[in-house]
Order: sequence, then C-alpha cells, then structure tokens
Amino acid sequence: MNTTHPEIIIVGGSLAGLTLALACATRGVPVRVVERSVGRVNGGDSLSVDLDVVAATVGHDPRAAPILPVVPAYRELTTWPALYNWLRNRTLATPGIVLEEGKAVTSVADLGDRAQVSFADGTQRVAAAVIGADGYRSIVRQSITPDAPLARYAGYLVWRGLVEERMLVHPVQWPSNGGLWIEFVGGYRLVAAILPGRDGSLEPGQRQVTFAWFDVHQEALLRRTGCLTADGYIVGTLGGGTIGEDVRSELAALAPQIWPATWAEAVTVGVRSTNVLSGAPIAEYKPQRLARGALAIIGDAAHVVSPMTGRGFLTGVEDAAVLARVLADRGADEPMAAVLARYEEARLPFVRGLATHSSRISAEYLRYAAAN
Repeated sequence: MNTTHPEIIIVGGSLAGLTLALACATRGVPVRVVERSVGRVNGGDSLSVDLDVVAATVGHDPRAAPILPVVPAYRELTTWPALYNWLRNRTLATPGIVLEEGKAVTSVADLGDRAQVSFADGTQRVAAAVIGADGYRSIVRQSITPDAPLARYAGYLVWRGLVEERMLVHPVQWPSNGGLWIEFVGGYRLVAAILPGRDGSLEPGQRQVTFAWFDVHQEALLRRTGCLTADGYIVGTLGGGTIGEDVRSELAALAPQIWPATWAEAVTVGVRSTNVLSGAPIAEYKPQRLARGALAIIGDAAHVVSPMTGRGFLTGVEDAAVLARVLADRGADEPMAAVLARYEEARLPFVRGLATHSSRISAEYLRYAAAN
C-alpha cells in the first residue's frame, strides 16, 4: 500500500459517484471508485438533467458524440440506464479514474489525517479521503453522523416503471419532442413521459414510456416487507421480485379506472411485469453535516429529497462540482479535513434548505391525498 500519496476513494459507482469521479479527474485529482455491483443496468426511470451543468462538471458534453439521448421538457429528460451508461463509459475512458466493481464496503473510519475502508472480502484500504456516494442508505453517512444515520419515510411510495413502447398494443399518442405529464386523481399522482428508446430512437413504437405513480396507501405493505423500521426510517425498497401478485393485480385493476387512456395501457403493462415495476418508499433526509475529518458525502448519501422537487440528480451534480473544485485547490500541506470542511460550509446551507422545501411539498401532497 502506498501511504506516501494515498488515494481518494469514492464509495458508490452510481450516478453521483461517477459524476464526482469525472469532475475530479477533469480537474487533475485522481480517484478510485469502489462499487458493490458490476455494470448496473437497472435503476430509476426518468431523470431531468441540465446538460450545461453536467458538461461543465464532468468535462464531457452530453450533446457531443457519444450523445446522451434526451427529450426536451421543462428541462431535458433522459432515462436512468441511458445516463448511467453514458457516465460509466466516460469514466472507463478517462485517465485518472480507477473503477473497481464487485467490491462491497462494510464500514469506513476517519483516522484523523486519513480514512480507512473495510471491504466484505476482509481487506482494508487507507486513503487520503473517503467520499460517500452510496445512496440514501449510505454506509459513509453512518460514520459521519452516527446519531442520525437513516432517512425517514415521507409518507408515500412511488411505483416506477420504464416500458418498451413496442410492448403496447397502441403507441402512445404524445408529441415525439417530449413533454412531462402530471396528474392528481383521488389522492394518487402520476408523472409520465415519452423517452428515447434504448437506441436513442424517438420513432413511435420504438420509444420508452416512463411512469412514476405516487401512492400514499402502502405503509402497511412497507412495514410487512421490512422496508420501514418501527419508528419510520427506511431500510429497504420493493424490488420487482418482492412485489406480490396480489399487489400487482390490485394496481393493474386500478390503473385504467384513474389514469387516462394515453397512459393507462403502459402503466398496466408496467405493473404486471416483474422486471419493470419497482416500489420505492420516498425518503427524506436533512443533513446535520456533510463531512467529518477525512470523510464526506454527496448526492443521496448527503441529502435525500422527494422526486417532486425535480432536483435530486442535479443537486448531486452541484455537490460534485463544489467538492471536486476544493479538492483540486487543496494546498500542498493543507489537511484533508480542512478541505472537506470547506465543501461542507459551501453546500450545507443550500441542501438543508432544499430538504426543508422537500418536506413542505410532501406535506402538501399528503394533505391533498387525505382530502381526496
């Protein structure tokens, strides 16, 4: 192990972690990304992206070849798999980044002037800093704020699906240049859109249909399946294989009753498909801090907000830009703890404010749902 120039380790190789890796590398800061899975292909559904901010942060323009497929709405929309693959491919091609997949982290520890990572295979590694980009159930967060390690349930879940349009009897009659459809019915909320196909096509029949069905009626299911603790913290999510046929049948019967024909077939196909539907309890987390010693957190590891804010991924990109900049500006003898404290000082007021805003949006939705 080289302890003279220990490396910076990013825990988590999903969207936020890959964005941070590229932001660091383009600013001359070498990093190692450790990710428990190998070449993830699933996750999320639609994402709003600001292409200018992404380009400025990662040093690669998503509008230049290889292009990130998007459709215009109030902000550009893309799919989670398309964005993940675009970031991962850029990461693999960028000098200064080591991407180590299939490497699960069990714990991290602040050593004062350095940080230590322990892995599931029994090995350990010491680094100049460890940055957690490991999602809303972050292991790194547990070491930074051990008294507040978990995100709280916001009171509703979202059924997510990304359906191939070719699976439908009728292509969706929606403009091929995109648009986001949002509707509240009977206490439910649906967000739906047409997105590029896996090959980037916007031809009818070759596209993808995304939906996010917000549902306030599933707390008993979440508790029964162990997704919530007794005091309302989120410790799990409903993957496709864990959603029972009874739940799918109930949702499939309800969909055509409450959603317009434009989207009803796609939603029905999605909820009936075990490899399409997922159920994510909406988490919210207002951070007390973003760094401790040689540890720091970004993205959903640092702050968790409702997707109704439309700022989940964008806020993680902004975290990455600020953190990469302070790491690049680090003085030769400056303690890493001082560098990460500057990151926390710059970002904490904003992300706490965003978390407060998210809680207000959630409260408004719950009040509406209770009245309907």
